[in-house]
Amino acid sequence: MPQPPLDLNKYTSTPLPHLREQYPPGTGGTGPRAEFSGDLKGVQTIDNFDDQVTKYIKTLPSEPITPHPHYKYPKIIAALNTVPNPLKAPTDLQKALSSLPLLATSTILTALDSDPEDFKFVTDAQALDRAGYESDGGVDGSGETKPLKPDYKTKPWTFKFNKSPLGSGEFLLTKGGSDEVKLVVRTINSSAFTAADWKEYIVNGPYKYNTKSKASWYWSRAYNATKRLNCQYYVLTDWQRWTFGYFNKDKTHGWTSPILEYDSETPSVLQALLFWSRTAIGSENTTSPTEKDVSSLPELFPANPARRISSSGGNNPHHHDRDQSKPRKANESDIEESDAEDAA
Repeated sequence: MPQPPLDLNKYTSTPLPHLREQYPPGTGGTGPRAEFSGDLKGVQTIDNFDDQVTKYIKTLPSEPITPHPHYKYPKIIAALNTVPNPLKAPTDLQKALSSLPLLATSTILTALDSDPEDFKFVTDAQALDRAGYESDGGVDGSGETKPLKPDYKTKPWTFKFNKSPLGSGEFLLTKGGSDEVKLVVRTINSSAFTAADWKEYIVNGPYKYNTKSKASWYWSRAYNATKRLNCQYYVLTDWQRWTFGYFNKDKTHGWTSPILEYDSETPSVLQALLFWSRTAIGSENTTSPTEKDVSSLPELFPANPARRISSSGGNNPHHHDRDQSKPRKANESDIEESDAEDAA
């Protein structure tokens, strides 16, 4: 049967469910942290991000919208039965993302951009239901069989799972029939990227690449991912925390939003994800961040060897043999599947 109309305000304001985590110790990359040759000069927190999301949500249709008949939105309660809980591996996090927030966002994007011709099938199906026939096929009064899958004109928005060159998982927002990436969603292992690392990531100031700082390293990874994919917008999440980022066209300046917790309500993660996706695809009622001169602010990303004790020496008798001019190696507790991603 066709899905019922979707109340965007009610649906997107629902906070994400709590997912427990049981990541085993030692998860993360073990490759060297490559040197960074990018043009990134400064990073900045997006001003009034929550207010921008809230303002955008108010521009959405106030009446329930009809979802596209072929691209259905996930019912949140039903989706919970398919979401891994607890999260034990990066693949669990990826499945959780694709089963709920990303699928919900892509189906809303598709519904908002749908071709009106496609909804004629919805009307026919509803008429069949009233006549007592199955809505996904059957015979109407003329004796003609209704097609199961009409030739829809709508090009859907989807978050396609992708493996980066050295193995990390990511989701790419694209429209059907096009390979142009509008936004990339990147994931972090929350047992490795701590609350202190997140705090160090959401800052304002001149960018300095530092292999001893996880925040600095991850800024370089977000930069390289958007450069590789030729897009400007990205999202970074471990499910518990979310941030929404952007780079200018010449990749000299980067922005990111304050941290949004999974259970935030004003705005919710779904509202922020919809807002950022619509901004990335150039929809009306959205704007790009405003650049500020951060060059005179204190230098960011000081080294913190305490967070990298296994690679900074400790009881390792060979520690002093290491060439101090070379990048340090990531210890086993670091970020995710491949700590050497984007080395090329």
